[in-house]
Amino acid sequence: MNRQFVLAVIYLFVVACSRAPDYSQAVREFAGHKNDGNVELALNMFADDPSMQFGPLGTITGLSEIRGILEYDLVLDTQLRFENCEVEALDVTCRVIETNDWLKLVDIESITYDENKFTFTTDGRIKSIGATLSAESGQLLGAAMVQFDAWARANRPAEYADLFSANGAFEYSRENGENVLALLRQWRTE
Repeated sequence: MNRQFVLAVIYLFVVACSRAPDYSQAVREFAGHKNDGNVELALNMFADDPSMQFGPLGTITGLSEIRGILEYDLVLDTQLRFENCEVEALDVTCRVIETNDWLKLVDIESITYDENKFTFTTDGRIKSIGATLSAESGQLLGAAMVQFDAWARANRPAEYADLFSANGAFEYSRENGENVLALLRQWRTE
């Protein structure tokens, strides 16, 4: 009987060790921190050299830039809902629905990322996030951005220019989140 017990324990140990971790729980945890506006807890989930890629909007690399987008999203009250998550090794791929105050101000209820892929390090930290907007969301967002861009360049050129770095890249930060919302509100009231 002792031999059967030892074999059972060894079997359970081997089975437990052979299962790959399910990183979908970490994705849900990240979403919770982000939706709650807890920048520090969300940022602590990232590896030391992370990246976020958002299709035509570009790639953000490094913890300081990711902090900037987390703070920007905090000001915009960005809320993410993850659906249909699938795990494969170190990757979790989900469909994501996003709402925020920017979208509300341009009369878009939500946007959809058909594919949002998290890649984790072996110690469970987020290495990268890549997001692909749905075609419909891309068209809605693009049309709104073109209209806002034209208005801001014509009516608030200095304030609009302040949103960008010297090389022309949009700067994600808490301050820029506040400035973008202020410009959008002015645009909507004029």
